[in-house]
Amino acid sequence: MAVIPSRYRCSGGNKVTHSQCMAIIDTYKENEFEIPKFVQFIAYALSKGYKVHLYDAQTTVSKYVTIINGEKKFKVRFSNHKPNKQRQLNGDCDFFVGHSHGNITTTRQAWFAMVKRIGKPRRK
Repeated sequence: MAVIPSRYRCSGGNKVTHSQCMAIIDTYKENEFEIPKFVQFIAYALSKGYKVHLYDAQTTVSKYVTIINGEKKFKVRFSNHKPNKQRQLNGDCDFFVGHSHGNITTTRQAWFAMVKRIGKPRRK
């Protein structure tokens, strides 16, 4: 059963709205699954006024969440395995949650690194 809709598996992913995020959360709850950290991260970012894109990798369990604030973007990789070392060294993502080459990081650390890099969105 796919919890994440297929529109997020296309190259580059797709925009996530608040209602789409809530539908994903509802699907996890209906199936009595724990809500993953990447979904919690997306929901929190949307609640703070950021725009969000999600890419659900097709060949691994990795999820790539891009947070957008105006013209600034911050890409976070959520996974349960180490990334390709060369891609990490090349800066494929701005932040790696979980195991990476050299350290283990958390969703909370990703949040603060993201805010530091792209700032807080202006409320309308």
